Amino acid sequence: GRGGNFFAVDRTTWEQLWALSTANRLNFVVTYLVLAAGTGSDHQFSKWSTKACENYTGMGKPRGKAAVDELIQHGLVEHTERSTKPYPHYRLQGVPLDSDPIFLPKAMVTGIKTEASILRRVRETGDALLLRMLVDLYGLIQIDATFGIPTSELSQRAPEDYPSRNILDLGVHAIWALNLDEKRLASGEWTAHHCMKGQAKEAAWANFWLRVETLERIGVLWFEPWIFEGDASDAEPLFPVVLHADDRRSSNDGVHQLAQAMDDAVGALSEGRSNLFQRYASDIFVPLTLHRQAPGIRGVARMRVEADTPGRRLSYLKRRGQMQTYEDGYLKIAKDVLKGNYGSPMNTVTS
Repeated sequence: GRGGNFFAVDRTTWEQLWALSTANRLNFVVTYLVLAAGTGSDHQFSKWSTKACENYTGMGKPRGKAAVDELIQHGLVEHTERSTKPYPHYRLQGVPLDSDPIFLPKAMVTGIKTEASILRRVRETGDALLLRMLVDLYGLIQIDATFGIPTSELSQRAPEDYPSRNILDLGVHAIWALNLDEKRLASGEWTAHHCMKGQAKEAAWANFWLRVETLERIGVLWFEPWIFEGDASDAEPLFPVVLHADDRRSSNDGVHQLAQAMDDAVGALSEGRSNLFQRYASDIFVPLTLHRQAPGIRGVARMRVEADTPGRRLSYLKRRGQMQTYEDGYLKIAKDVLKGNYGSPMNTVTS
C-alpha cells in the first residue's frame, strides 16, 4: 500500500534550515517541521501554525510567530491567497518529484496517544544539534529488511577480539557462537555536524555519543541485534535475534517465535554435547548450513517511530518473509534430527 501519516522534507531545504540566519535555531527548525507535518499528500500546503507549535512542542505562540516570520523572510514559507490572520495557510517549498527527500512520521510531531511527541522531547533538551541528529538519522534509513541505519554509519558490533566461532559441525549444518559488544561505531559525513570548530576530536566524539545516548533515553533510537551473512560491511542481513531470554518481546512481529525455533534446532543438533556450550554461555547460537561463510552479528540502529512509507511496507514484507523462511528451516532441522536425518540442508530461499 501507499502508507500514510508521513511527511517529506527536501534535503536541500533541510540544509538551508541550518545555514540561514536565525535568532533561535532550535525554534526555527522545529517550527518548519511542524508546518511540514501539517501538509497533505502534496507535502507543500499547510494550515498548521503557531497553535500547532504550542500544542505539539510546547513552544509559546510569540516564539512560534517569530520563527514563522523568519521562515517567511528567508523564502522557505509563504502565505497563500487563502491565508488570513485568524486562519493562516502556508505554502512550503515543494519537494521535487525526482528527489530523494527525508521521510518523517507525522507521529514524530504529534505524539502517540497520551505520549509527549518526540519533537517536543528533543526540543526540551535545548540542544539544536540533537534535532539535527534525529532528522539526519531518518534520512539515512535504507530500504532493506532491517529498515534501519546502514551499519557502516552507526551500529553496535561484535567484540574485536571475539569473532564468530564454529563450535559444532553435524551433518550438513554448523552451529556458530556469536556475541554482541556494547561498543558502538559511527562514521560518515553526517557525524561531522557534531564536531564544533576548534573542538578537540575526543571532545567532539564525546558530544556525539552523548546525543546518541540521549536519543536512546528519550525513546527515539534503539539497536536491534541482527545476524548477517558475513562480517563485511556490505553483508546481507539475514534475520533479527534476541540475545537473552528476558529480552524477548511479546510483540507479534515474530522475533520470539524465530528465536524459539532456532533454540530448538540448536538443542536437537547438540543433544548430548552440552559441554561444548559451557564456555560460550553468554553467546547466541546460530545454526546454518555447513557451506556458508562465518556469519556476523550487529546491532542495527533503528527508529522506534517509523514513517509508514511504501518503502517501509516493502521492507517489512521482506523482513517477515526472511524470518518465516528461517523459522520454518529451524523447525525442520529439529524434526529431521529426531528422525536421525542430518543430511537435509535447510531452505533459505524466501518464496
